[in-house]
Amino acid sequence: MAITIEQIMDQAQVYASAWSLVGGPFDNGNLLEQAELEKQVLLELLIAFEDETHTAGAQEAQLDLANPLIQWHQSKVKDIRTMLQAKEGTQLCLGAEDPNPIELKGQYLKGFRAALLIVEDQIEQFPLKLVQNAPTSDEEE
Repeated sequence: MAITIEQIMDQAQVYASAWSLVGGPFDNGNLLEQAELEKQVLLELLIAFEDETHTAGAQEAQLDLANPLIQWHQSKVKDIRTMLQAKEGTQLCLGAEDPNPIELKGQYLKGFRAALLIVEDQIEQFPLKLVQNAPTSDEEE
């Protein structure tokens, strides 16, 4: 369960109320212990809230980094699949000013496609996966 500001404020009120009773006419000797317990609960809420905030920020930063990489990868896989469709007689130029383009026919075309199939097989699966963590049992409440 995500911790809200309201929950923190409520616990701060419980802590303040418990502390205000310490040493007063209604203190039977155990209210200091109760106030310390309420203080610990408040501290744990604040730590958990801070952890959730940092985790959410980290996940957003990871997505900001991962999404362009995923798009780049998908683009490269698409380019390979487009090159696999090269027709007999297509000229392969290694650079814009290639003085000796290779004409893809016969064994050259077969070798070109075989090489692209190997490359496609090697990079088809992106090495990162974006997964959303399942909530822990505390978060489900």
